Amino acid sequence: MTTSAPVLAVVDPYGPGALIAPALREHGWSCIAVTTSDRPPGPMAHTWQPEDFDHHVGYTGDIAELGRRLAGLGAVGVVAGIETGSELTDALCARHFPEYANSPALSASRRDKALTQRVLARAGLASLRQVHTPVFSDVEQWLQDNALADAPWVIVKPARSAGTDAVRRVQPGDRLRTAFEAMAGRRNALGDVEHAVLVQECVQGTEYSVDTFSVDGVHEICGVTRYTKRSSGSVVGIYDSVEFVAPDDPACRELLPYARAVLDALGVRFGPMHAEIMLRPEGPVLIELNPRLAGGQMAFLSGLATGRSQLDRLVDFVRGRYRDASGYRLLQHVTSVFVTAHQSGVIRNPDSLSGLADLPTAVRSTVAVPPGGRVRMTSDVFSVLGRVVLADRDPERVELDRRRIKRIERDLRIDRVGAPTVGAPQNRNHR
Repeated sequence: MTTSAPVLAVVDPYGPGALIAPALREHGWSCIAVTTSDRPPGPMAHTWQPEDFDHHVGYTGDIAELGRRLAGLGAVGVVAGIETGSELTDALCARHFPEYANSPALSASRRDKALTQRVLARAGLASLRQVHTPVFSDVEQWLQDNALADAPWVIVKPARSAGTDAVRRVQPGDRLRTAFEAMAGRRNALGDVEHAVLVQECVQGTEYSVDTFSVDGVHEICGVTRYTKRSSGSVVGIYDSVEFVAPDDPACRELLPYARAVLDALGVRFGPMHAEIMLRPEGPVLIELNPRLAGGQMAFLSGLATGRSQLDRLVDFVRGRYRDASGYRLLQHVTSVFVTAHQSGVIRNPDSLSGLADLPTAVRSTVAVPPGGRVRMTSDVFSVLGRVVLADRDPERVELDRRRIKRIERDLRIDRVGAPTVGAPQNRNHR
């Protein structure tokens, strides 16, 4: 039965995709949740809000039947909520919603990190040297062929996961074999089994994200952020902070042309994309592309920093009110600071975290300590204790508060009492 309100379908509406339906409801739209599995991925389970949707359709593998059901419910478009929904979204849009479609031939390449790099290499763009294989002897041969056998580090990661899940920095040799064997056959954070393991060269530089929104192949830059990350042993990519940079920052002169070329090479025609790019002395290289809205509260952060987010642009497009791609400007300095646990155990001084929301430039804090103070060591974006958002027109005031937070984090007293089974509970603001 068709509803009288205009209708949008969201495939796997979890994580940042959970924000789409509430935003459209505010403008009188109805939304359909399309799910590709019986339950959301574990780290995203807290973001599943079925009450935000007027209909819920489970995908059973028959795309023609799914298309008929969506047409019967009056859907005028389909978007992906998180990565797991991107390929089904591409297939549906190619058949039924061309205004929302990206190149179907390159759908897997926008989802799979190994395929992404192969497409960039074929297009003559900077890319990472890599091998994606279920057989470790292939890795040994790749190391020899690329003169990496004596490299200090290589990166081992799942090709189809998210949120720095299981990304490891290891030395070639026995440790690499151990990391490879631990990942082969593993079910990643998004629920996919990693039958093959992705090993890539480890590149050095400053990491940025470039968030875009595309219409008819024209890519608007919605915001650029600079990442500060740290490594702990084999664990790489532990977020420390994310800082918005102005479009006239010198780094953008290299980042933005490269980011647009990456989107063109990967067949991006429509929608939000989140590109993570390492700026090396010799130039930028893509680390990975995420075919979805940027996560980690980025819609909220972008609103603070620039006045308009990817989500705002998506809502405007769906409602027929999308403005010309004018880019962004920095209205104030915004930094999101991650609070992490340096080891697993019990926090003995949890009260030290209670005043984070009261810092002079703090706008929001989602830092949460579980009952009893029991935490696991932070190893990825899913296991942080939370984040504190800082915003001010004066960058020095923001930096002062960032340092205060990091000092409090360093002074956390965590006693080893065995590893807990789960990390800190996620706040709904993480959607």
